[in-house]
Amino acid sequence: MSDESKTSHNPLSDFQWVVFGPDWGRHPSSSQHLFSEFLGVSPVLWVETVGLRMPQFTMRDLRRSVQKIVDFISGRRRRFATVPNGLTVICPPTLPFTSFKFIRHLNVWLVRRSVEKATRRLHFSKHTLVVTTPAQGDFVGRLGEEKSIYYCADQYALWPGMNQQHISQMERLLTDRVDAIVAVSDLLAAQFQQSGKPLYTLNQGVNSVHFSRSQPQQSTGHFEIVYFGMIDERLDLDLILEVAHQLPKTVIRLIGPATVSLHKFVGVANIRVEPAIPYEDLPESLKTSNLFIIPFVLTELACSCSPLKIKEYLACARPVISTALPEAERLSSFVHVAKDRKAFVEAVTAATEGKLSFDVLGTQRFIESETWQAKAVEFGQFVRGLHA
Repeated sequence: MSDESKTSHNPLSDFQWVVFGPDWGRHPSSSQHLFSEFLGVSPVLWVETVGLRMPQFTMRDLRRSVQKIVDFISGRRRRFATVPNGLTVICPPTLPFTSFKFIRHLNVWLVRRSVEKATRRLHFSKHTLVVTTPAQGDFVGRLGEEKSIYYCADQYALWPGMNQQHISQMERLLTDRVDAIVAVSDLLAAQFQQSGKPLYTLNQGVNSVHFSRSQPQQSTGHFEIVYFGMIDERLDLDLILEVAHQLPKTVIRLIGPATVSLHKFVGVANIRVEPAIPYEDLPESLKTSNLFIIPFVLTELACSCSPLKIKEYLACARPVISTALPEAERLSSFVHVAKDRKAFVEAVTAATEGKLSFDVLGTQRFIESETWQAKAVEFGQFVRGLHA
């Protein structure tokens, strides 16, 4: 069979995507994982724009702002525009002050110029526009798209530092303009039930092959508990501290960028805070892990999220303990859900003693059915239905 014939029968073929998302390759997001599956089959124009949060006078925000300017002037992002896999990344100049109408009009003009130039060069004629945050609603209907979709992966108005009223207003505008909405959880989808738009729940996927590289497990002589991801307001630092005090012979590794003060952990010998590890290297660093935890405080923000890490943890073939997040409850056949702090500490203790049940084969079968490729096929079928 010819390559052309194979492509024509591929369920991921015959699409042209214009996707507004976070910086490609910086921190792999749900949207990046999803559209990576289309590469080599359907062309993807990835448009990096400013985030939702107003920049603050901090070193972190200053570095990000400088990097954005350098990316635009130097054209560094064009390194990703590799013809063989069909990915083109552009970084139009935009300003983050979206509460000002003039700035939003300016951003639309700047982005429209960049996108139209790129779609002409790529010979796009019937592309589907996918936006991933409320701030991108201004671009819907103005980029020559055939259909538009809001891919909602979080409840953005609840993020720390956000102007909740402003974000909610932009999301309502976006919802009115798009042709359809895809949400990563039933809880997020429920927000859009009254929109009258086609609505689909596409649960998070996982790169099971990537995280299976964390096997075979290696022993360091101590029991290792791991959390990787953002170390932010969602984490119950007191619960982590309690686990550390109750089980002083264990080692607790917290891997990722911290946006909150971790002064509580100063002097606690068995808590190790480590910087973020590149996605490519993460499985190798997890080979010594014995247990994964999701110790989130059950706030509205935490309960509204659908953490990517749950399935990534499970793909490592280790037990997972979580506080009672809705997404953890949904996966309670594979994740041990602790109803309160006492139950959480008891579950971790049981794990250290080898008494926490974990269905290795059942979890493996489940994870193999939850790949990002399977999610991309689902997504493609939904979009084909819209066109039909």
